[in-house]
Amino acid sequence: MRHRLLPHLLCLTLAACAAPATPQAAGPFTLERGQGVELAPGLSLRFDAVDDSRCPGGVQCIWAGKLDYRFSIRRAGAALDSFTLSPGQPSATPAALDGRRIVLDQSSIPAPAAPGVALAYRATLTILPPTP
Repeated sequence: MRHRLLPHLLCLTLAACAAPATPQAAGPFTLERGQGVELAPGLSLRFDAVDDSRCPGGVQCIWAGKLDYRFSIRRAGAALDSFTLSPGQPSATPAALDGRRIVLDQSSIPAPAAPGVALAYRATLTILPPTP
């Protein structure tokens, strides 16, 4: 009898793992580089890295540069999806969030730093429900 139940239990277990988790938290969340927040049991959002090539304050540059924040959606520590937000593209709809959109609060973006000054990058994010 145990052998007959095993396939059914395995199927239920796999189905539960494959089902997309619905985020229970919408934010706003303020994260520093390397920090994450749990969105639903086993599903998290992580602020992975910053690429800032903007022209420092008080310096004349040929190119203005750009600022990109890189994030990942993770399940049990493994990356499911990754995306980038920037002042020019402050929102994304990662596939792992089932149509929900993540929006970067642009007031959390620091001005370019003066030469030799390190910035403490923080990103304030809100998750919006899917649009009909």
